[in-house]
Amino acid sequence: MLEVLDAHGNPKSSGSGVLLAPGGIILTNFHVVAGGDTYAVHLENSNAVFTTNELLKYHPDFDLALLRLPDCNGNPIPLYQGSDLARGQSVFAIGSPLGLFNSVSDGIISGFRQFEHTKMIQFTAPAAPGSSGGALLDRYGFLIGIVTSGFTEGQNLNLAVSYEIIRQFAHGFLPQ
Repeated sequence: MLEVLDAHGNPKSSGSGVLLAPGGIILTNFHVVAGGDTYAVHLENSNAVFTTNELLKYHPDFDLALLRLPDCNGNPIPLYQGSDLARGQSVFAIGSPLGLFNSVSDGIISGFRQFEHTKMIQFTAPAAPGSSGGALLDRYGFLIGIVTSGFTEGQNLNLAVSYEIIRQFAHGFLPQ
């Protein structure tokens, strides 16, 4: 879970993030971290709250951002390396919707969408505000997307930035 803090250390908003690479590299959405001065990060199985102001890289069109937590030694979630994903494939979303730390929901891939230059995965696992920046995983625990948005006009019409865009964006930060 990420808390976005203002210049005085007061919470402005919250969202989710994924430990993507060694060295404390956290992947999240740009819209989650935009306008923050400092970020407080809560990790699974840790009572510590990590803080950082190291926004390493961001891309507003992809809605992705990378933060660095210098003192974080957690295990990154591996990025998907397999063949093409398929409609109907099981997926799991992990995030902190409405501040409920590390909530898990399940669903399926219901489609693939292209918005401008960004490949998106449409999925049915429930997501709510605060899920943004969270992991979309396949059934083997590989990161296939970053939860980004949903449509309020329908039920469980959610979108995640695809692993292909993540790989392109995070090139140079990912383990070889």
